[in-house]
Amino acid sequence: MALATAMAALLPQSPATRSWDSRVDDVRAVTGEVRRLKQAGDAVLFVPVARRDSALVCPDDFAGLRDIAPARGPVASGTLSGEEAAPGRIRSAMPAQRRILLVTDAAPTDRPTGRDRTKSAVLGRYFTVVADRRARGRRVTVYERNRQGPPARHAPAGRA
Repeated sequence: MALATAMAALLPQSPATRSWDSRVDDVRAVTGEVRRLKQAGDAVLFVPVARRDSALVCPDDFAGLRDIAPARGPVASGTLSGEEAAPGRIRSAMPAQRRILLVTDAAPTDRPTGRDRTKSAVLGRYFTVVADRRARGRRVTVYERNRQGPPARHAPAGRA
């Protein structure tokens, strides 16, 4: 009898918990924003690297963007999101970009990696935020290179 009462009490909450509106981290939600915000020639970065899952799930929405951080893709690295280049290589590739879309979590990451700290430092030094959108636990921020930034002379570190 107690089990039946407990199940009945939880039943009204169950459908709401399973609906799309209840998801706080929707991999696909941010991809529509990426599709709307991207321009020809834009680069993309992911912080943390696990946010690359959005590009893996909806690659058409990321078509035309250059992923400038990977050293090896998922197949070559034997991982779901690939393997990113060393911080120095990422640091040298970023200032050469005119625009960078950053796909990240809506809330700040608790323990950023050295690569992620490098990305944030370079974006803060050489770029200005021109758009920022949130979608169900994810965020895409568009950065444009400052006029006083270094000239575009570095080759990108990788391709999408």
